[in-house]
Amino acid sequence: MDPTPYFIMGMLTGIAGTLAIQFFANRKVKRALAEIAQAAPAEALEESRQQRRETLEMHRRLVVLEKIVTDQPHRLGAEIDSLR
Repeated sequence: MDPTPYFIMGMLTGIAGTLAIQFFANRKVKRALAEIAQAAPAEALEESRQQRRETLEMHRRLVVLEKIVTDQPHRLGAEIDSLR
C-alpha cells in the first residue's frame, strides 16, 4: 500500500485541527475583551473620582504649607501658642 494518501489525510486533519483551535481561541479572546471593555468605564470613572479627591486634598495641604512658609514668623509663633 502506498503511504501517500495517509500522509495527505494526516496533514489535512492536522491543518483542520489547527484552524479549529485558532477559531475558538480567537472567539474566546474577543468575548473576554468585550467583557473588559464593558467593565472598564465604571472602574475608570471610580479611579478618576478617587484621583480627583486626592488632588483636592493635596491642594488643601499645599495651601496650608504656603501659608505657613509665607506668613510672618511672629504671627506663626502666636498661632502655635494659641493652639496649645
